[in-house]
Amino acid sequence: MSPYGAAPGTYFFLSYAHSAPPQGARTDTDVWVRRFFTDLSAAVAERARPTPGMRIGFFDQHIPVGADWKAALAEAISGAQVFVPLYSPGYFRRPWALGEQESFRARLAAAGATGDRDGHVAPVLWIPFPYGETGPELAAALERGREIPGYAENGVRALCMLSAYADPYRDLLAGLARHIVDVAERHPLAPSRAPGLDEVARPVPGDPDLVVAVLAPTRDRLPPGRAVQPYAGAGRSWRPFGGQQELPVAEYAASTAERLGLSARTVDFDGAGELLDRRPAVLLIDPWLAAAPGAVGSLVGAVRGLRPWVVPLVITDGEDPQDATRLAEDVTDMLHNAGVPQVKQARSVTEFAGLIPALVTEARRQYLKHGPVTEFPPPPEPPPSLRHGPEPRPRPGTRLDPPPAHDDPASPRTHGENR
Repeated sequence: MSPYGAAPGTYFFLSYAHSAPPQGARTDTDVWVRRFFTDLSAAVAERARPTPGMRIGFFDQHIPVGADWKAALAEAISGAQVFVPLYSPGYFRRPWALGEQESFRARLAAAGATGDRDGHVAPVLWIPFPYGETGPELAAALERGREIPGYAENGVRALCMLSAYADPYRDLLAGLARHIVDVAERHPLAPSRAPGLDEVARPVPGDPDLVVAVLAPTRDRLPPGRAVQPYAGAGRSWRPFGGQQELPVAEYAASTAERLGLSARTVDFDGAGELLDRRPAVLLIDPWLAAAPGAVGSLVGAVRGLRPWVVPLVITDGEDPQDATRLAEDVTDMLHNAGVPQVKQARSVTEFAGLIPALVTEARRQYLKHGPVTEFPPPPEPPPSLRHGPEPRPRPGTRLDPPPAHDDPASPRTHGENR
């Protein structure tokens, strides 16, 4: 078992919907989720009598930079006693968050347990839902804080943020901590394998929401003198950080997009075809491509005319004995000269991991701003009503009152706020 997993067990696993960083931010850290996790961990620790080696809580910010997130999450879910999802409108639009819950419920089903009846799934209302939305999941989350002032109206995030709710927040933490400890110590689950997120994910038809394209050499076509270790048979399998990262950089970027609620696909740049013309993309570039004689001219031809929603990132490894700093600067200058307005550089695995959430968000933002507009056919004639007759159409020039403003809880939020 790895040090970030849940061996020999964990009292609770915290699941939440990652929030996209705003423009200009470099990380997707959810500060109020972290605060809630810290406070809940302290409340559980006050009441728990853990067996040797058992951890109090887990959430995904424990996973080291460069790790295989999906494998780490499956391992953590495999040893968790109580699954605590932070319900928000965004949670139910995030396949990643829903996949975590489906993975835990699959583990419960295999063990013959029922999560809701036995208390192993303990949902919390994080952000209120639009008026009128109902469902068994929401009902269970509302019941959690039925006696807590402000909980149903504002959600736990507001209780966590605002000092005026300090007492209700402490009461909510205490009740949830008692529940977690009681379930974990009186009705423990034996550690058992939870299916990975890819095993429970539903396939997404058609084009992905985001493309991760890679412009890097392959093992059989390396620049003269370049070491072979970072490369494979396909550019998208490029691993510039060696043992510091368990996955190819393209897969790590795709996982980041999925955590933010976007389906993603990794491709070699040469094989992307028209996909980059119709979908937002992050383009990962190995500057060693420029080391071969005449390669810069070929690169200019390859990237000239990139769509504004294709966001490039030039990647080097500062610990690589073959220094590529000069090559990275040359490629960056080449991209600028080819008309690419903004080019980022990542010089370490930590810098790469910190940049990717913002680049994913920026590619999506540029696509929404500049991307092709899909035209839909006009709506058909409204069906006649037996009660009221045909719906009259407004005459040209008639002023229509706008619909009432709708406060969308899942609209973009300031940095650190979760959806």
